[in-house]
Amino acid sequence: MRADHITPVYYHSKVFTLIIDWGHWKNKDPVIPEDALVWFTDGSEANSGTGSGIFGLRPNRSFSFPLGKFATVFQTEIYAILQCAHENIRRAYKNKRILIFSDSQAALKALCGLKVTSGMVAECLGALSVLASLNKVILAWVPGHFW
Repeated sequence: MRADHITPVYYHSKVFTLIIDWGHWKNKDPVIPEDALVWFTDGSEANSGTGSGIFGLRPNRSFSFPLGKFATVFQTEIYAILQCAHENIRRAYKNKRILIFSDSQAALKALCGLKVTSGMVAECLGALSVLASLNKVILAWVPGHFW
């Protein structure tokens, strides 16, 4: 994994929506709009290494990305969101509602923060901005191992 610290960059506006709300999940029956493209992202670390994955509920697709031994869990979570944004950009969606679920509040809060000192977070924000320029993008927290 490359060095990730950058000179601070400030982002004053975001073009996507963030939802971090436990009440949204308490009844275990969240309402997901039928017309939405739905993605789940996750990152992990184990003795054998680190990796990220994305799973599309709509569309039905999944991808995994091995990241070697030195990525942090935070980096794996951000990388999963980054790859999800890239996949949706690759698919050239326009005028869609795209929901990206992550169980990492740290990653989601970093993406919504004003000050960014992580190159990967900055890269992810760039990809999300491109995606959100043509679509309605919602990043939402889901409790880990919810489904």
